[in-house]
Amino acid sequence: MNTQRVRADQSGYLWDAVAIYEARHGGPDTLIGERNRMPVYPWLLSWLYDPAMSPDEFFEVAKRWNVWASMVLLALLAAIAFRLLPPLIASNFVLVIAFGYYIFKAGYAQVELLFYFLSFLTFLACWRLIRAETPAATLTYGALAGVLTALSHLSKGAMVPFVGIVLVVLGLRAVAPLLSRTAAGLPSGRAREVMVRSGAIAVFLVCFLAVLWPYISNSKKHFGHYFYNVNSTFYVWYDDWPAASMGTYQDGDGKGWPTTPPEKIPSMRKYLREHTVGQIADRLLNGFKEMVTVSYTRLWYFKFTAMYVALALAFVGTGWGQFVALVRRQPYVFLFMALYGLGYSAAVAFYQPISGTSLRMLVAHLMPFLFVVSALSAHPSFRDRHWRIAGATVTPIHFHLLMLVTILFDIAFVLPWRLTADFAGY
Repeated sequence: MNTQRVRADQSGYLWDAVAIYEARHGGPDTLIGERNRMPVYPWLLSWLYDPAMSPDEFFEVAKRWNVWASMVLLALLAAIAFRLLPPLIASNFVLVIAFGYYIFKAGYAQVELLFYFLSFLTFLACWRLIRAETPAATLTYGALAGVLTALSHLSKGAMVPFVGIVLVVLGLRAVAPLLSRTAAGLPSGRAREVMVRSGAIAVFLVCFLAVLWPYISNSKKHFGHYFYNVNSTFYVWYDDWPAASMGTYQDGDGKGWPTTPPEKIPSMRKYLREHTVGQIADRLLNGFKEMVTVSYTRLWYFKFTAMYVALALAFVGTGWGQFVALVRRQPYVFLFMALYGLGYSAAVAFYQPISGTSLRMLVAHLMPFLFVVSALSAHPSFRDRHWRIAGATVTPIHFHLLMLVTILFDIAFVLPWRLTADFAGY
C-alpha cells in the first residue's frame, strides 16, 4: 500500500534526514522540520542514508528499517508489560498493540511508532512519579520523567500540554500538606514531604529543559519563541486546513516568524473572540464523531478497544465501592489520568479539522488507556470479581481468554486482507 514517499509526510522526514546527514558531513545547517516535524526520527534515518542512493532507494531502506524498529519496540514493550502485568493480561496488551495498529504502520517512514512507544514510557514514568512515596524514588522518577518527556517532544511536538498536566498534579500533591496543616506549623515529616515533592518538580523541569535546550534555543533564535511549532502556535486556531494553508503557511512560518499582518495572526484569544460557544462545541462534537468513525473503519484496534472499555465499565459499575476506595487511596494518580484522558481527547477532537483525520494523534493515547484497564484487571480489588451472564459465572480471566482467542482468530482470518486494503499512513 505504501508506494509513494510523498504521502503522509514521509518525504518530509526523508528530506530532513538528508539535511542532517549533510550537516554532519560539513554541509550547511538547516531548520530541520520547519518547526512542524521534530528532529529525533530524521536523525535516526540519517544514519541509513548514503549519497549514492536515489530518493526512492532511500525510501525503501527507511521503510524496511522501520519494520525492524517496530519489532524491537514491541519486544521492549513486551518486556515492560510482562514485568508489570500477569502473563495473560500482558499478552493481550502487547498483541492488541502489535496487531491492532503497529503492524499496519510498520512499513512507513514516519515517526509515529517511535513516538507512541516513547510517550507511553513517559506516561508510565509520570504515573510512577505521582505514586512514589520515598524521596529517592520521587527524585529518580522525576529525572526519568523529565528526560522521557523531552525525548517524546523531540519526536513529535505534542508534549507541552502533558507537561502542564504533570506540573498541576505534582504541584497539588506538593502543597497538600500545607493546606491541611494549621497555623501552628508543619510536623517535620510533612515539611520534608513538601520539600521532596517540590524538589521533584524542579528536577522534572530541569531535566526536561536540559534535554530540549539545543532545540528550543534554536527556535528562540530563528522564530523568537522557545516552544514554537507551527501546529500548536498557528494552525490549531484556524477553522480547517484550507484556511491554514492560505495563512501563515504561505507567509513563511517554517523559516521564521510569518510575515502575516499582526491582526491576522491566529491565536487562542483571536479564535475565542471570533467564535461562539456553539461553534466551538460543534467543532468538538464533529471531532469526536470522526474519532469514532476513523477508529472503526481504519486499522484494527477499535474492536479490542471497545472490549477494554466494556471491561472497565463492568469493573466500575459493579464494583463502585472498591473503585471509590481505590481513588481515595491514590487521588493524584486518578486526577492525572482524568486530566490526561479528557484533555487530550478534547485536543485531538479540536485539531481534527486541521489534520483531516484524528487517527495519527488518537492512536498515540491507546497504549496508556489499554495499560490502565489492564492494570485494573490485575488489581486485587478487581481481579477476583465475577458476574452472572446467562446463568454462567464470568470472571476477568474469562474476558482475557476471549480477548486472546479473538486476537488469534483475527490474525489468521482478518488481518491478511486488511493489510493489503488500507493505507495506514494517516
